[in-house]
Amino acid sequence: IIPLMQQGFASNSKRVAKMAENFSGDEVFFRPYDKVNHLAWEIGHLAFIRNTIIKILNPSEKLEGFGNERVNFASGTPLQANEMYGTIPENVEILHKRGERIIELLTNLTQEQWDFESQFKLPFGTTVGSQIWVFFMHESFHLGEISYLKNIVVRNKA
Repeated sequence: IIPLMQQGFASNSKRVAKMAENFSGDEVFFRPYDKVNHLAWEIGHLAFIRNTIIKILNPSEKLEGFGNERVNFASGTPLQANEMYGTIPENVEILHKRGERIIELLTNLTQEQWDFESQFKLPFGTTVGSQIWVFFMHESFHLGEISYLKNIVVRNKA
């Protein structure tokens, strides 16, 4: 499963970058209705969560943050003013770099470490592997949301 996770994170990075190409200007803040997050939040949130994945895989790692990452992108945080979000290319690059780090950490992960109990007590999964799996599925869920935003924006241009 570890090689599949590596392929999955690499694929997700490419998919986010490709979908983000369809947005320009204020479209990155488009929301079809109030309960939906915009592209700038979605990509930043995925980058933020990838830092969590890195920490699960290597608890002693010093993480690099960007901007107001926790305020802007933690789950359940309200949307901030548009100017609080970095540019889409910057956020895609951070997402990509963190994805590369996850892939690197997974390269050296043994099955025993995958099955080891995580030191992080999350409301889902108790092992390193189960927590990584849930975060991968979470990322895939958000890719679906980004896809819907992209489709609406593209159709609105027509």
